[in-house]
Amino acid sequence: MTIDEFNAKLDQFAKEYPADASDALQKGARKMVRELKAATPIGRTNHKKKLAKSWKIKMKDRYGREPEADIRNAAPHYHLVERGVQNPKDPHGQPKPEWKASLNKHVGFTEKAVQSNWPKVKESMSKNFYKKVRDHFG
Repeated sequence: MTIDEFNAKLDQFAKEYPADASDALQKGARKMVRELKAATPIGRTNHKKKLAKSWKIKMKDRYGREPEADIRNAAPHYHLVERGVQNPKDPHGQPKPEWKASLNKHVGFTEKAVQSNWPKVKESMSKNFYKKVRDHFG
């Protein structure tokens, strides 16, 4: 059996056994959240709603035909850290272009973390799914 045949067989089993595929997806999503928490920048300010503690997973269509995991950050300032600040201003409304570099040093940290960790997570998901359905291989 070649690797392409094996992957096709796993896709077929994912359609036949959606609960097992969903379990493997949920484990993979939890692993990705752990990696995102590790890659999240940590500030020195003491406040509630820390970025690293605000990652949430929501499973859609958990036992249906196409399970999906949504990973998001619930911190109210996440968009400022992820996308950056275009025109920073001080509390009096005065423009401060010298702050731009320091405020934008973490732009795109989520995408970088996902791209660097996706191969490991994908491999662990396929291994977990294979462990669940290996009895059905002929």
